[in-house]
Amino acid sequence: QLPLAKCLGNPKCAANLVCLQTCNGRADEIDCQIRCGDLFENEIVGEFNACAVSQKKCVPRRGDDGTYPVPPRESVVPKFDTRLFEGRWFISAGLNPIFDIFDCQVHFFTAPAPGKLYGKLNWRIEEPDGEFFTRNTVQRFVQSETQPGLLRNTDNEYLHYEDDWYVLDAAP
Repeated sequence: QLPLAKCLGNPKCAANLVCLQTCNGRADEIDCQIRCGDLFENEIVGEFNACAVSQKKCVPRRGDDGTYPVPPRESVVPKFDTRLFEGRWFISAGLNPIFDIFDCQVHFFTAPAPGKLYGKLNWRIEEPDGEFFTRNTVQRFVQSETQPGLLRNTDNEYLHYEDDWYVLDAAP
């Protein structure tokens, strides 16, 4: 109850709730919800989301609907050294407009140990008035033991998300 009260008293969090309500029942409901989260994020929104989604499980976790199919196993590299990802990467093109098609995307990766990859992901969000603001997050990936070209980001209690990255080509 406290996170909801704090949310209603915070203009950005209250705007997020209103935005989310406009998403209900739309064909692009998930895309709309993610866009609301991009536009209206702050510490109070984060606390409310952690409570409503992760702790109280008010929002059920959705199963994979097959929208983004897994590539065939033979398309994924059979060997991959996570150190190849180290450094700064500019994202110039993506496949998914809700996750990887943003202006001025730059990600910084480190491989602290074999089979591990940490990324600080940075992207810009365009606001309705045409201004931009920068968002970022840190993701931790573990290489699949049975499929080295698969990097998995799982067990994210906050918002229940998982992120699988498939390496289709790599050269040292």
